[in-house]
Amino acid sequence: MQKKIIALAVAGILAAPVAAQAGVEVYGKARLSVGVISNDDATANREDSKLSISSHASRLGFKGTEDLGNGLKALWQIERSVDFTDKSTTLGVRNTFAGLAGDFGTVLLGSHDTPYKMATGSLDPFADTFADYNAVIDSDNDARSRNILVYLSPDMSGLTMAAALITDFADDNLKDSNASQEQGAISLAGMYKNGPLDASLAYQSVKDAVGTGPYEDMTAVKLGVGYAVASATKLGLVYENVDMGNVMGDQSNVYFSAAHGLGDGMTANFAFGQKGDLGNTSDSGATFFAVGVNKALSDKTELYALYTKIDGDKNANNAYGLGVGNQSIGAAGTTGAGTIGSPYVGDSSASALVAGINLKFSSM
Repeated sequence: MQKKIIALAVAGILAAPVAAQAGVEVYGKARLSVGVISNDDATANREDSKLSISSHASRLGFKGTEDLGNGLKALWQIERSVDFTDKSTTLGVRNTFAGLAGDFGTVLLGSHDTPYKMATGSLDPFADTFADYNAVIDSDNDARSRNILVYLSPDMSGLTMAAALITDFADDNLKDSNASQEQGAISLAGMYKNGPLDASLAYQSVKDAVGTGPYEDMTAVKLGVGYAVASATKLGLVYENVDMGNVMGDQSNVYFSAAHGLGDGMTANFAFGQKGDLGNTSDSGATFFAVGVNKALSDKTELYALYTKIDGDKNANNAYGLGVGNQSIGAAGTTGAGTIGSPYVGDSSASALVAGINLKFSSM
């Protein structure tokens, strides 16, 4: 009996701050898959394929608002990535910010998706899976940034404008002998969504982004168009050009997607993409495709299955791979669940055949 009383007292103490902060929403996503992932690798004693359980951009977040009167409100969010397959307690920073919102729009400070990334995310039916469109669309630009000031305009009959100033990608506000790159950036996007049409145009420029010194700026332009055919089919097209200066030249990337409702909560998805040749290097691109099906069990739970593959041309000696973050295959520098083999190189391929579950949860 005494143990029960103590337990109830502890629970009451822990619950008191939560009750005082009744406006705080706790939310998150659990996204996991199981299946065979493969990566061509000629190096001896390295695995080329394996059965893998992977976590895909799973997250935990807290957010809230405060009404300041006269149509003005303060807002904040703390969001962290959670790897369900890793015993590590490390929580990666996702969109985490504080700001103000009103008739003028929204202003945010902290870490947030760049307008460049925001512009075309809705055109990717395989987002946050092994078939994520960042296999084709440049992940250095289509990204989240720290040290960012973001402005989002009000919705103007379907048109939203977004602008961001990034003071330092490298998180080093004052240059020193070990960090001579300024890496400031600007990111701009115009996004129009009205009826069946979804169109966007984005631009981003990152200072001192390429090379080992003297550094060169990197600029990127991206155009996205989505269209809903009747009520069951959605089509998407993204064109991107990334200019990496004289060091690496420019690269044009094209991505196409289609999603078709089959009824009873089922959706069939397809995507195809082409990474163009890099600079003046012929046969240095890659070809990507993905096919899959989703089954919604409720508004918060879905099952899916997919197959995806990327093939590099003979001179594609770059880190082309599948997936995002800690569940990439073939991309250089990734070490989390799902990564096998060496960096993706020319005349090679990476693929995944998996089934997964996506769960959303919220305290509100």
